[in-house]
Amino acid sequence: MTAKVLVVTPGKLGDSLISLVIPANLARAGFDVTVRGDCAHDLASWLPDFRTGPRLSAQEYDGIADEFDFCLIDSQAPGLQSDGIDARPGLSHRVVFFSLAHHDPSLDGRFNLQALPAEKSALFRDRIPRNGLIRDKAKSGLTMVEHVVEFCRRELLLKEAHPDIGLVPPQTSEREEKMRPIVFSPTSGKARKNWRAGRFVILARQLQDIGHKCVFAVAPSETAEWSKRLDGQFTLAPTPTIAALAKLLSDARTLVCNDSGAGHLASALGTPVVAVISRRDSDYTWRPGWGKVKLVSPILPTRALSGLWPYFVSVRKVRHSLQPFLPPGETISE
Repeated sequence: MTAKVLVVTPGKLGDSLISLVIPANLARAGFDVTVRGDCAHDLASWLPDFRTGPRLSAQEYDGIADEFDFCLIDSQAPGLQSDGIDARPGLSHRVVFFSLAHHDPSLDGRFNLQALPAEKSALFRDRIPRNGLIRDKAKSGLTMVEHVVEFCRRELLLKEAHPDIGLVPPQTSEREEKMRPIVFSPTSGKARKNWRAGRFVILARQLQDIGHKCVFAVAPSETAEWSKRLDGQFTLAPTPTIAALAKLLSDARTLVCNDSGAGHLASALGTPVVAVISRRDSDYTWRPGWGKVKLVSPILPTRALSGLWPYFVSVRKVRHSLQPFLPPGETISE
């Protein structure tokens, strides 16, 4: 018996990708899965295991439960709390809410299983999460991707759950290893998480001087600023969509970035990631959770001086962190 399941993801790219562990595992378990969220929908041709659609509007939430047998909705998804109206309490008897890290526990245990037909009730009876909060702080050292896998196994009875979200290029092409660029993503959703822009440029210049192709990628709203900053020194790749960014990253040798959605996307594609972060925590929970990832942190604790942390990450340290991701025998000179 095939059941139609809806999963509504959070709005940010990184959070959305992490949440896709849920629908990917539901699809592998045989459910007919649809994902609603702008990030997933932009990557529709990269996600062949389930259908996608854009984010739900505030008006769509009220009737969405009638279209599916079971709905799992991120409690922080766009449109749920709109114009001072919180739609979640009214929906909580008909849908199940979850959240990566900011969940309202009053939404738990409200789902009315009796509203489902008998055969669907039997199918989902043991798959109603008792606790919609995915991150378990009692389990230290896990990435958020690993936390979602644990949630799938524990709360959704998907015992064979694993991290793969099934993200694959719609068209594959063979590229020579020596032609693959090093991509730099020097921005993020929050300015306080960004390493110094000039140091990204210095590092790219050093790598270009020894023969590496270096390409920059920023959000469309940042293109004008970075085009002026780069002043023709490097290619500023056109990335008007997440799919365009995915294509660039899938062809890259590695990505150098901040703590950002681009890092999670590259990681999910299997592209090695060097991420400059503000924390001195090698087990940082929100680090990219797939593939090969190297975190680069300030040399000194800077929690009390958070605005100064970028000054304590040197170009040399980031350059050294790239070394394991280069072809054997190729050394980045000092």
